[in-house]
Amino acid sequence: MITRRTLIAGLVASGATSLVSAPLTAGQADDRLLMSCARKPDGSFVLVGVTENGSVPFELQLPGRGHATTISPDGRTAVHMARRPGRFMLIADLETGTLKDLVNAPDGRHFYGHAGFSPDGRVLFTTENDFDNAKGAIGVWTVGARYERVGEWDSHDIGPHDLSLMPDGVTLVIANGGILTHPDSGRAKLNIPDMKPSLVFLDARDGSFIRKVELPHELHKNSIRHLDTGPDGTVLFGMQYQGDTSDAPPLVGMIGRDGKSTLFDAPETLTPQLKGYCADVAIDPSGRFGASTFPRGNRIAIWSIPDGTLVSFNSVRDSAGVAAGPHPGGFRFSTGFGKLLSRIADPSAHVTEGNPQRFAGLAFDNHMTVLERPL
Repeated sequence: MITRRTLIAGLVASGATSLVSAPLTAGQADDRLLMSCARKPDGSFVLVGVTENGSVPFELQLPGRGHATTISPDGRTAVHMARRPGRFMLIADLETGTLKDLVNAPDGRHFYGHAGFSPDGRVLFTTENDFDNAKGAIGVWTVGARYERVGEWDSHDIGPHDLSLMPDGVTLVIANGGILTHPDSGRAKLNIPDMKPSLVFLDARDGSFIRKVELPHELHKNSIRHLDTGPDGTVLFGMQYQGDTSDAPPLVGMIGRDGKSTLFDAPETLTPQLKGYCADVAIDPSGRFGASTFPRGNRIAIWSIPDGTLVSFNSVRDSAGVAAGPHPGGFRFSTGFGKLLSRIADPSAHVTEGNPQRFAGLAFDNHMTVLERPL
């Protein structure tokens, strides 16, 4: 079992740097930290913070491959989750650059890679696999000097992967991928013929069930994996198809604030190029645009919300994470080759490109999170 002591020893051995090298001032949007798991040339994994200016203010060794980072509402703490079927949750203090804790999933559970805070920052929710009972669970943790697990809720389907708190601060939306796995079988998918993905809405105050949204039966192999919520309550979600990729299914969809579900369609000539895999999605601050990455198809896309019209579709080798920029229509994209790209869509849906940055020795993983509060 990974322990906090062994991880700290690893950090000392690797010479991990401080999380923040210098305070940032208001208005320095380019210096806001973009956080991601990354692979080093020696095969090890680190949690890094980079900026659009090309600096790497911190690098923190991980005990294994990580997945996604969530930041506390006050911007002082980062929680980084292990990739499925990993069991570690790393907690870092963003003000002091120190490791606060390393927490393991309880017995009989592993993490799916995502977490989210309550609006007041006092509770953390984690997506988990109750693998012996073949069901999904949402872990509930109190936040203090230590992160203490105080309970769990039913995710109301198999394979809860991502989650997000809605703008109302009360509703928790969960992306249930629908894929049954067990750590004894590694990452093998055990129920593809019968899988049934869903989006489930729970009351974040007590875990009570609100509603469930499912895909049409003919798309039951389209695993709903990642999501983001817009300022008006729109939910953008990305999917990973478990059938024959020649089927060319839609890989991005949304649930509008009216509750209506819409699947986005790229042109028929383009969809097969995506190879059935959407890695990450994000909604811009205005709520008018969404973005997605397709690493197996080496593409990135920007979509118009709420009609789902494709605004731009660009070739980007091994695209990885996407995060909303600080301005309306703005997005940052990372790649598995250590590049950081920016795109801005204006109200007329014209997209401009920023100057790319290359970070030698870093292969970014599939998610990127922005620390929006300058330190």
